[in-house]
Amino acid sequence: MKIKNHSVIAASIAFVLGSGSFVANAQQATVAVKIQGPQYQPEIQFAGSPRLSQVFEQANLNSEEIFWPGVRLVSAEKHFEITQRQRKLTQDLYALQAHFREQGEDSYAQLMNRMAVQVADWPLVGAEPIGRGHVEQGPKDITYGVDINKKSSLSSNFDEARLNIHANPMLPQGSAEQPKRYQLLMPTIAEHQFADLQVVGAVWVPFVMRYHPNFTARESSVNENFHDRIEAIAQHGKVVQVSAAGDVQIINIDPHNAHSQKFSAGAKLVVLFNERKLPNEFKHINQELVQLAKYWNPLQPTLGAQRRAHFTTLSQYVPDAQTGTKIEPPTLWLGEPKEKLRPSISDFGSVGLLQMPSGRHAEQGEFSFTYHDQEEYRRWALNLQLFPWLEATIRYNDIRTRLYSQFEGFSGDQTYKDRGVDLKLRLTEESRWLPETSVGVRDVAGTGLFAGEYIAASKRIGNFDFTAGLGWGYLGKNANITNPFCKLTDEFCNRPSGTTGTGGDFEVDKWFKGNTAWFGGVEYQTPWDPLTIKVEYDSNNYRNEPSRVTVPQDSRWNYGLEYDLGNNMSIKASYERGNTFMFGFTIRTNLANAVQPKIDTPKRPPAPPRMQDIAQLEQQEELSKLRIALNSDASTWVSEIALSEDKETLTLYGNQYRYRDSELGLEKMARVLATEVPDSVKTYQFVDQIGSTNLAQNNIDADIFKDAIARRTINATTQQAYSRSEATQTPGDTLYKYDFEFADLPTVSVKPFLDQSFGGPEDFYMYQVGVDARVIYSLSRNTYIFGTASARIADNYDKFNYTTGNETGALPRVRTYVREYVTSSDVFLRNLQLVHRFQIDDSWFAAGYVGYQEQMFGGFGGEVLYRELDSNWAVGLDVNYAKQRDWENHFGFRDYDVVTGHLTGYWRPSFMPNTLVRVAAGQFLAGDRGVQVSVDHKFDSGIIVGAYAAKTNVSAEEYGEGSFTKGFYISIPFDILQLRYSPGRGAISWTPLTRDGGQMLGGGVGLYGATDKRSPFYTD
Repeated sequence: MKIKNHSVIAASIAFVLGSGSFVANAQQATVAVKIQGPQYQPEIQFAGSPRLSQVFEQANLNSEEIFWPGVRLVSAEKHFEITQRQRKLTQDLYALQAHFREQGEDSYAQLMNRMAVQVADWPLVGAEPIGRGHVEQGPKDITYGVDINKKSSLSSNFDEARLNIHANPMLPQGSAEQPKRYQLLMPTIAEHQFADLQVVGAVWVPFVMRYHPNFTARESSVNENFHDRIEAIAQHGKVVQVSAAGDVQIINIDPHNAHSQKFSAGAKLVVLFNERKLPNEFKHINQELVQLAKYWNPLQPTLGAQRRAHFTTLSQYVPDAQTGTKIEPPTLWLGEPKEKLRPSISDFGSVGLLQMPSGRHAEQGEFSFTYHDQEEYRRWALNLQLFPWLEATIRYNDIRTRLYSQFEGFSGDQTYKDRGVDLKLRLTEESRWLPETSVGVRDVAGTGLFAGEYIAASKRIGNFDFTAGLGWGYLGKNANITNPFCKLTDEFCNRPSGTTGTGGDFEVDKWFKGNTAWFGGVEYQTPWDPLTIKVEYDSNNYRNEPSRVTVPQDSRWNYGLEYDLGNNMSIKASYERGNTFMFGFTIRTNLANAVQPKIDTPKRPPAPPRMQDIAQLEQQEELSKLRIALNSDASTWVSEIALSEDKETLTLYGNQYRYRDSELGLEKMARVLATEVPDSVKTYQFVDQIGSTNLAQNNIDADIFKDAIARRTINATTQQAYSRSEATQTPGDTLYKYDFEFADLPTVSVKPFLDQSFGGPEDFYMYQVGVDARVIYSLSRNTYIFGTASARIADNYDKFNYTTGNETGALPRVRTYVREYVTSSDVFLRNLQLVHRFQIDDSWFAAGYVGYQEQMFGGFGGEVLYRELDSNWAVGLDVNYAKQRDWENHFGFRDYDVVTGHLTGYWRPSFMPNTLVRVAAGQFLAGDRGVQVSVDHKFDSGIIVGAYAAKTNVSAEEYGEGSFTKGFYISIPFDILQLRYSPGRGAISWTPLTRDGGQMLGGGVGLYGATDKRSPFYTD
């Protein structure tokens, strides 16, 4: 197929402003493009700014010969920029040489000198970002789980340029006297696909490796003695591959991390420094090495005159260049898994072997449910990798040989359910020589029946993952080694017995004390991918078990199989203690990667604006059309429109009500304005509001935005057009303003609800399913009434056989009447409140409310919040008078009342991205005083996982079982569960025990959540 004489550009790029035309007369040219391709091409000249597709057309090349991933458009300005960065990196390497020389590290200093010379010799070019990835690196566009933002921005091809405007930029022009000059580098397939891989970076001398299409990366590195050819200061476990298209990928090549990745033909392999060996001021060198390697000249794939051998990708092997014989992959010691190994789950529900833990951690966001069954115990466990270095497990142990209580009238024949929480922290990451090492605590704040601590280390070699560790407590009962901490102090030689108080406390005084035992094991990934085999040496002797029955142990060796069923589910079976068969299953997913393809109105393509002048914009009919377009195409409700005195700034007030990704909503709104509003308007301002409260102003430079979406300049992006500020105080003349009117009818929504609890005495699982009818009626833009009436459809609350108890306990019963409330009626009023919100100043917000705030309490109160724009901290104060509601009368009250309130600090630490810490100090519902601390972490998917704990001036004995209030919750965005976008969320919470101490009032307004647009956390 010849690329010539194409006069029709695809409809998606029909709107082209100022596109250039091919000219033969050099005196008229404002753009000149020199083609460097498979054959000599004269300089192509254009009058005006041509599109990239026009350049391809005029190049008159055979598209089937071109190696399109390597195509680059080079400009003088970009080339100067890249050259300056290359020079700066060279200077940094010389400076690093001087540092090592001062430290007496002569070999490192010599390496830096050679690297500086090497980098200076790199054949770099100033390639412009002509690919679609340059524009689409903003709001995430997800298509069937693939993030198209990862697409390269340095290359484009003829078909993509014709069909996708994001891959068809306009080339800025110069003048007839001084045309803008470019070079279009177009390597051919024949000259670019060769059998060498260029290795650069932290190497004494850059070298080439043979490319073997049928070799894995680790096989290639073994075959080429790769580790012997790089320096001691380098990272030996991985390299960074920069493909011909400019895409960047980390390739693991060591026995501890390799998993059948392959090198890419024609790639550059960048060997990085071990950053631990670099001073802080030089740690940026690794990133700059990779970024500059993306600009490698595609017409000079290797340095200097190094050998290149050509190959065909259809071959099953690469013949040796000299002998012509086949080269077979080398034999890898202990093998290599085909996929990246996913750490498996132990019998206890955390990452580990069988009964024993390991030093492993899963990928961040990994979430699993495990069921495990044996003769004495059944276990249900939820496991979450909250941070790369922190794993948390919530577990219920069903002790089948014990009853919940000895009183049949209280708990019937239900067996005893023990709750436990486990934590594991990573101490060291695995490297070529170091294992992944972790310290963990089982049953960290439970009854202590299975409490134990451990230090474990895991090292993978090929298909084998070896683990060894020391255990204490439940994990140290075998006592096959002396406690090493006894050498520090005799205090560690004996472990206190029993449980402190009523359980649920952090019994730090027991940790790592008493009997100690070593354990170990191995997990083997078989050649049959779904199957893994586990063998472990158990550190438990199973004496004095929580089951209170004899648990024989005929062998300390345990054996297990785990079979991956696919679709994130695996089944497991094991033979343990030399006499017992066990089985279970695990269901897992990753909360960080959860995504759902969407059905939505398409983004408006670039087009000339519908309104041609300001006079047309000022007409009420046109403003009405604009508001309708914003609502239908951008899900944006506009309450006010103003135009500045100079007629160049249009300010809109309202809210975007559909998109959790705020930037996606902003882009769609700006696209509507760009195709509706006259070009004379240079700035769009959108003030995000809740009621009439101004939260933040989004400013959009109209010209930059239009240039970006139409690719009228190569480098423009939509992000460059955006900025945020406080709402303007001088928006100009008001063109339109929504006049509030009382609605004839309130807004009504109906949704199902599920209330559930686990671990109760009557039944392990208690639930109620019903319907919530929510009503909202606005009295003004800032004042509204809302209420929720609930109807129970199905439940098992008839199993409740204990309700009202002693009224004279240490604390007023503010939460422990929960059974009375949930069994009193099948129809009940959850809440009914009158709320007024208002803004005191730019950063000050306030609210007042009165009514039934929640199912158990009503009253009145107020809240004030100070929150600066885009700040990582805020502080709020709420004060409430609360009176306990009567469960026998939907509108009545009981005698108990209290004044409760808290001073709350909100902090998002920079060293823990996407994490919110809240600390609330004050008086709780039972009149106790203290502090509640909560930590929320948001994954990339938008799912938030949080935990809280409250400690007050109530002692553990006065509090009762559990010692203090604590709990966990998951907040799930609705739009990852549905095909439509939605900003809403649903929450699932788990509280081990409900007691009266440390309880906060529900309901209210929640100004921090309501003002999220000030510094977005719950939205993106």
